Amino acid sequence: MPMTKIAEAPELAFPQPNVHDEIESLKGRVATLSSLIEVSIIVNSTLDLDSVLSLVMEKAQAVMDAEASSVMLINEKTGMLEWEVALGEVGEQVMKKIQLRVGEGIAGWVAQSGQPLIVPDVSKDARFYKKSDEATGFKTRSILAVPLKVKERIIGVAEVINPLHGKAFTEDDLDLFSTFSRQVALAIENARMHRAMLEKQKLDQQLEAARTIQESFMPQTFPEDPQNRFEIFAKSIPATQIGGDFYDFMMFDNDTLGVVVGDVSGKGVPAALYMARLVSDFRVASQRYRDPAQTLHKMNEGLVERGRRGMFVTLQYAQLNAATGAVNFATGGHLPVYWLKKDGEACEFIASGGGAPLGIMPTTQFVPKSIQLAPEDFLVTFTDGVIEAKNTDFVQYSMQRLKEFLCRKWSSPKELVEHVVEDVRKFTKGMSQHDDLTVVALKWKSA
Repeated sequence: MPMTKIAEAPELAFPQPNVHDEIESLKGRVATLSSLIEVSIIVNSTLDLDSVLSLVMEKAQAVMDAEASSVMLINEKTGMLEWEVALGEVGEQVMKKIQLRVGEGIAGWVAQSGQPLIVPDVSKDARFYKKSDEATGFKTRSILAVPLKVKERIIGVAEVINPLHGKAFTEDDLDLFSTFSRQVALAIENARMHRAMLEKQKLDQQLEAARTIQESFMPQTFPEDPQNRFEIFAKSIPATQIGGDFYDFMMFDNDTLGVVVGDVSGKGVPAALYMARLVSDFRVASQRYRDPAQTLHKMNEGLVERGRRGMFVTLQYAQLNAATGAVNFATGGHLPVYWLKKDGEACEFIASGGGAPLGIMPTTQFVPKSIQLAPEDFLVTFTDGVIEAKNTDFVQYSMQRLKEFLCRKWSSPKELVEHVVEDVRKFTKGMSQHDDLTVVALKWKSA
C-alpha cells in the first residue's frame, strides 16, 4: 500500500524583538518609578510648602526634560491664579509680576475646565497669555499643563514648559506629569493642614495668655466687711476663651462699697482689650468722682473721644453704704438691677431711668437713683448672656424666668449666683453658649 507523504507545516514568521528598544523602555519605566518614589519621599519628608513644591517641581522638570516649570495656586480671597513656585531662568520675575484670572491663558483654561492640556505650539493657540513672556523676556514654545485637585476641588495648575532637545510633549508625558501633580496637590494639602494646625495652636496659646491677662483685671477675691454687714459674690463665664463681660469692686472707706458690672459690645479679643482699658478707666474715675452718675459721665467722655470701630459698653454702677443700707446707682444702657426683699417675699427690677451705653454719644445723661435696702435684702446685677441664653427650641431664658427663679429665700450671694448659672445651663443643655454670662449678687445684712 503506497504511503502518503505528509506535507510539513510552514514556519510562522514572528517579529523579532528589538532588544535594545526593550532595554531602553525598561530603563525608562524604572527611572519613572524611581522618580515617583523620590517625589513621594520628598512629599512625606517635610511639611514646609515652599520647600516641597520647589523640590517636586525640580524633579518634574528634570524627568520631563523641560526648560522650565511652575505651580500656580488659586488665591481664595481674590480668585486669581498666583505663582507659588516658578523654576527656570526667569522664575523670580514670573512670581513677582504675573497673576491670571481663572479662564485666562493656558493655565486659566485648565483651572476653569479641570482638564489637562498639551499645547505643542503656543503661537497657534489663542488661549496663550502673551503678557507673561513680554513681562519677563522668556520665550514659551510649548506647554504641558495639568490641574491640581484636592478632593475634586481645583486649587491650582502645574506646568512644564518647552521640552528640550527638539522633543515634543507626548500623552505618556501627560500621564507621568499628572501623577507628579497628584503628589504636588497632596503636598499642598498636607502643608496647608499642618500650617492651619500650627496657626491654631499659636492662636490658642495667645488666647490662653490673653485670658490670663484679662483675669488679672478682674477681682481675685471678694470684698469682706470686718463688721459682717454685707456679703458679695460674682461669677463671669465668657462665651469664648476671652470675653467682654466684667465686674469690679472698690472699697472707698470703711462704710462705702462700689460695685460695677459691664458688658462690652462684641466678643473675643477686641472686646477683651476694650474691657481691660475700661476697667483701668473705671478705677481712676471712681476715685476722682465719687458720685456714680458723674463717674459714668466722665468715663463716657473719654470713651467717645477715643472711640474706635463702633464699640461701646453697658454699665451698672452702684455704691452701698454698709452702715445704712442706702444704695446710690446709675446705669449706662445696662439691664435693670434685681431687688430681692424680705427673704424672697417680694422682688422687682429697678432701672435707673435713663442713660445710653457708654462710648456712643458725648451728650448722654446718666440719671442717679437711690434705694434703701432692708436687712437681708439682695441686689442682683447680670448681663444679657443670662436672659438671652437659648434652649434647643431657640426660646430665650428671659427676664420673667429669671425673676421667678430668684424670687425665693437664699442663704448667701454665692448660693444665689451658683444656682442661677446652673439653671441657665440646664435650660440651654445641648446648645453652645453664644454670649458672655455674668452674675453679681450683693446681700446687705444690717448696720
